[in-house]
Amino acid sequence: MKALAAALVLACGAAAAQPAPGDCPAPEAGAAVIEQPGLRATWRADPVPAVSRPFALRITLCPARAELLRVDATMPEHRHGMNYRPRLQPAGPGAWTADGLLWHMPGRWELLLVARVDGQERRLVQSVQLR
Repeated sequence: MKALAAALVLACGAAAAQPAPGDCPAPEAGAAVIEQPGLRATWRADPVPAVSRPFALRITLCPARAELLRVDATMPEHRHGMNYRPRLQPAGPGAWTADGLLWHMPGRWELLLVARVDGQERRLVQSVQLR
């Protein structure tokens, strides 16, 4: 856990309204949370991201009926993204695995999760500082 805190600094936006209380399980200890009204995603990296080292994300969406459509990451200040496209695999109700992520340089990355819930495509973004 300390390694994750040392490697990543999460810059989360203001807390948004969550799905109805009791609808979402508590996030796993150490998981990052991205929320907007009616949709919450929690994610954990495995292994902890390091420059030019492949990693996977374990993602849980709430409500569980949401479908993860895409995972991507960009470096806005450098105007580029990743050199690889992650592969998405369902891992149970509301759970997904995104394999094959690689952040090839240190700096601020914006993690993007695109999900569909109740017929609407939704985008969740979180800043991650890779050192």
